[in-house]
Amino acid sequence: MNELLLHYFWKNRLFPTQHLHTTDGRALKLLKTGFPHQDAGPDFKQAVIRLDDVTWVGDVEIHSRSSDWLRHGHQHDSKYQSVILHVVYQNDIELNGNFPTLELKNYVPPSMIAEYEQMSCSTELLPCRNTLSEVSPLQFASWLSRLAVDRLSRKQLAVAEIVRNCNDNWQEGAFRTFVTNFGFRTNGPAFELLSKSLPYRYLLKHKDSRLQVYALVFGQAGMLEEPLEDDEYYRILQAEYSYLRYKYRLMPIPVKVWNLLRLRPQNFPCVRLAQLSECLYRIPDIIEQILSNSDVSQLRAISHFEPHPYWKTHLHFGRDSPEHQCKIGKQTINLLAINVIAPIRLAFSDFRGDSVGRENALALLERCDFENNNTTRQYLEAGIPANHALYSQALLELHHNYCSKKRCAECDIGCLILRKHCKWLK
Repeated sequence: MNELLLHYFWKNRLFPTQHLHTTDGRALKLLKTGFPHQDAGPDFKQAVIRLDDVTWVGDVEIHSRSSDWLRHGHQHDSKYQSVILHVVYQNDIELNGNFPTLELKNYVPPSMIAEYEQMSCSTELLPCRNTLSEVSPLQFASWLSRLAVDRLSRKQLAVAEIVRNCNDNWQEGAFRTFVTNFGFRTNGPAFELLSKSLPYRYLLKHKDSRLQVYALVFGQAGMLEEPLEDDEYYRILQAEYSYLRYKYRLMPIPVKVWNLLRLRPQNFPCVRLAQLSECLYRIPDIIEQILSNSDVSQLRAISHFEPHPYWKTHLHFGRDSPEHQCKIGKQTINLLAINVIAPIRLAFSDFRGDSVGRENALALLERCDFENNNTTRQYLEAGIPANHALYSQALLELHHNYCSKKRCAECDIGCLILRKHCKWLK
């Protein structure tokens, strides 16, 4: 018997709570199951029970077998002295503790155990794929909305932490978040280092000069350190950066931090840096726009921005390449809206106590396109509805924090499927 299933069974009272008796024959009335406790110590805190005519308040410990109490060494741990009830699936030994034991073996349906084990052992990305038809669209929508909020809230906390590291400067914190996400997964760490090495205020001072914005970005990225006499554009940028570097006493990041392997041409670091530079030049108040609750149409307009013509025929400095497209793709803009704009706006709205701004940040996900990737496609094939980015973010949260970890008894969809086996609840 898996303890996670037993936790779920106890927390949701999926057993007849009338006429309960402990293993030593005392009448037990369950008043409160308690609150789940994730840290070291008993599984549920502040439970309330009545034994015969005496009411007890304390903790509940749950085990598959009563002998697990001794196996885990709880008898020597002072944190378990507050236990008022030991809940087990099977009472295989009698303990000489100061607490009674409740055995649930006769209450947990074997079909529920079999269903849970089948989901837990499944190799499917979605363990409950074969039983999803039992879940209504309304139940899907409710759970997916909560998952999306959980995921966005975690990103919001990450933004708030970045802002704290920037001495509570929201402009600088938003700038670092924006730049870091321009590298996506492959070069995210390198872009993060770049954002930390280049204060946003310096870019604002040179926002009217395309050359200087590009020079600051590429120079701080460590891309202008080598001599390239045959590349005129490179030499112009290098000369401009040399002046700015001396003026602001800047130190570029090491060029070796950039990943150049197994990348599509549009994801090459220099191409991304050119796109970033063009954004910072064409929309000098881009961070102000992200922090505000204004419409994102101007931000979406960056898909029409063309970086310096040099990058149409180059993927790296000093090496010609066939002419290619180097504009920012609509999919990239969609991901920036999801992973940058929405979390920043949510964090900033919470900071100001702006409930309307918070709602607008959440609503932004509903205006973004559904993310089409290997993970979300498999959920779509299983029949889970998807209309916009709020749902795709929810599916990613479902996959990473529930399905892949087989936390079926903590997932609303898994719980709905398991509850059908408790006939007395109907």
